[in-house]
Amino acid sequence: MHGWIKITLILCLFGTLREIRPSEPFVTEFLLGKWRNITESQLNRDVYPVGTYSYLGLLVIVFLITDFLRFKPVIILSGISGIAVYAVLLWTTSLEWLQVSQVLYGIYMATEVAYLTYIYAKVDSSKYPKVSSYTRMAALTGRFLSGVSSQLLTHFNIMDLRDLNYITLAAQILATFWAFWLPPVPYGIYFHRRSISSTTQSDIPIEKQAPQDGYDSKSFRSQISEATVLIYRHARSAYSRPKVVAWSALYAVALALFVQSQTYMQLLWKRIRGDDEEMELYNGAVEALQTAFGAAGAFLASYWTYAVLPAPIAAVQGVAMFLATYVNDITTSYTGYIVMGMLFHYTITLASAKIASQLSDESCFGLIFGINTLIGTGLQSILTLVLIQTLDLPIHAQYYFISGFFLLLASFWLLGCIIHFFKQKHSINLNQY
Repeated sequence: MHGWIKITLILCLFGTLREIRPSEPFVTEFLLGKWRNITESQLNRDVYPVGTYSYLGLLVIVFLITDFLRFKPVIILSGISGIAVYAVLLWTTSLEWLQVSQVLYGIYMATEVAYLTYIYAKVDSSKYPKVSSYTRMAALTGRFLSGVSSQLLTHFNIMDLRDLNYITLAAQILATFWAFWLPPVPYGIYFHRRSISSTTQSDIPIEKQAPQDGYDSKSFRSQISEATVLIYRHARSAYSRPKVVAWSALYAVALALFVQSQTYMQLLWKRIRGDDEEMELYNGAVEALQTAFGAAGAFLASYWTYAVLPAPIAAVQGVAMFLATYVNDITTSYTGYIVMGMLFHYTITLASAKIASQLSDESCFGLIFGINTLIGTGLQSILTLVLIQTLDLPIHAQYYFISGFFLLLASFWLLGCIIHFFKQKHSINLNQY
């Protein structure tokens, strides 16, 4: 077996185990259930925003130290933080501990960047498209299994909503132990770089090279300085390209709107159902369908890069979210959420492919996507601050604003396309003369 295949399989199994969280499709119902004494308003204003802000602040730190620590320790930390999150949810009951769990969840989500970028430091750049696809599909597989298992277990009354957390906790424990089997990364992308002497060994696969062969043992301060200059140079080079800026903006905004929609969706569903405790919940099935259709959308985006452009996609997402909110029917709301999520995966894959095609330096592949994710998380934090904690909007009003933002995104992208078209036409006319 080729070395890169073995490494990819180990990483993919970790990603699948990490994403097996059957408690998540019903987390709002669990937190508002008999096991805790909190209100919808507290969950909306005092709990979920803590996770959003923690994720943003910690993502900045994790983004900076992941490469310096050479990925593997941060991946292990991801598993440990996952264990801590679900242990707190299982064995505490106070609002304060629930807020602590959100801080831990922020660590858990922020450290995902190590899982997504580890492979770029470990395998040859010619394998980037394949391994990127495999690692994302592994994560989607875990989410799909979570949705299916949670729906079946609750439908047949095998487990209650609290018991689902035991499966999630067990999966996080297994993922953490499995992470120790990941091969260490001897060289970072920006820190602990290979010295010039090691480039003579380019015929040796990266995963087979020993750390001491060509290892650049510069001082800590020197490494920090050189890494900072290199990061700045790569970022400036990438973002000086108008197409990278445009598609990065789409990536960040689409990510922010999707995460904001996903985080509070279960509160909207609960409000639509009202006091009907007899109505069966299909949150798990909905998450499974959204993941499956999302994977299909991501697959199509890799082939149909010019078939459907972002403006109509964002417009459909806006209409879907509006109907999911306005029509007081849970099935319609489920359907709107599935449509929005499926089109998000299409858009994010399309944007990623367009950005990657514009990058000339292989090493900035992970850097630009990390920066875009950071910007997207920042935008989502602003949405949380304004819509929930400043304006104090009810849940329906929050989603009316989100649907409006999708339509605004579609309008801006369409306007940009029109301006670009006329600029090109004007340029062609000038060249003819």
